[in-house]
Amino acid sequence: MIRTLIIVATLWTLAVPCLAAQPPSPWLWSPYLGAVGTDFAAISWKTARPVTIDLRYARVSEGDAAEHWDEILTFEQQEGIGEIWLRGLVPASTYRYQVTAYEGVAGYPTRLGTLRTLAEDPSTITFLAYGETRLLADRHQLVADAMAEGEPQAAFVVHVGGLVEAPDAAHYTNLFWAIADLAGSRPYIPVHDDARNVGEEYYETFALPVGGGDGAEQWWSFDYGCLHVVGLDSALVGVESEAVLREEVAWLRGDLARSAQSARFVVVFCSTPLYSACPTAASQTLRDAWDALFVEYGVDVVISGGHGGYEHIFQNGIHYVLTAGGGGPLSSETCDSAAGTVSRRINALHYLRITAFDGTLRVDAIPVAWVTDDDVLPTPTAEPMDSFVVEGN
Repeated sequence: MIRTLIIVATLWTLAVPCLAAQPPSPWLWSPYLGAVGTDFAAISWKTARPVTIDLRYARVSEGDAAEHWDEILTFEQQEGIGEIWLRGLVPASTYRYQVTAYEGVAGYPTRLGTLRTLAEDPSTITFLAYGETRLLADRHQLVADAMAEGEPQAAFVVHVGGLVEAPDAAHYTNLFWAIADLAGSRPYIPVHDDARNVGEEYYETFALPVGGGDGAEQWWSFDYGCLHVVGLDSALVGVESEAVLREEVAWLRGDLARSAQSARFVVVFCSTPLYSACPTAASQTLRDAWDALFVEYGVDVVISGGHGGYEHIFQNGIHYVLTAGGGGPLSSETCDSAAGTVSRRINALHYLRITAFDGTLRVDAIPVAWVTDDDVLPTPTAEPMDSFVVEGN
């Protein structure tokens, strides 16, 4: 399915040399990955003007020739955001892909990308999570590149809020500049934030898992081996959102009940924390709506965005983790630790590595840089600044 939105900006591309002068590249955002499963994967991009699109892909195998493609898909005169779901793929397999835009005889191929489908019964699962990436694109790129380069085993990335400073073309272009390497090789799956922050283009921009609410994408879930992963919309506060929040709660109850018999671990993501040292960051409305369900259905970890920093709070048998060190402004608030606080850092750019292995779920908070005033000091090692393990049922 191809969707259309027109803006003006330019991102990198590898243009085919031409004797005659070519117009500027039509690429706005280089290809990036979205929802993924055992036999499907979504690829998206954005162009500035109408072009013909060729998407080439092939399963990588031993002795594979780089010029060989399993299939070439062509789409005539596409403009704006394009989204293609590749289906019928082989589980636990790596594919290479390339997207080329054509205008007459001029071709603009992007660099080669890779994607990997999920395994049907993996022995080890690793994925990443982070949040708060608005405003400071260079710091965001530092964190995104650390994930892209340092976590080759990661199956996907979840973004937990604070995506962009404002929902306009310039800020989204900064986002996709910062995550070009990461999202070009890892499925990139955000949770829904306040609509004023992500804009009407959010659902067009990201290929999301199936769930409920607006377009069946406002909140979502999927299974991966022993994991059940849930993404919720936590911006549903206030009288005008009460009916939608009730709809989400009903969906959540049914979703958790269905997963209770099959999932060893349940991890929930949302943009607003339920618990935090700073009262202005946490939401009593969400605690009232979700807490009892999380306890009833054995949710293991709840990971949220929030004010810039890192917090790990243990409440009611559940690990609540606030990860907001993706490159955006870090918190300057001085707040006493909340009840149940295990760890707290306010000066670290960081991300989370979540690993399920041998009946355990491990969460590591990986620092990328320490920030003091305007100084950003990359960490010499990737040793976790906090870690914890959950034993499986």
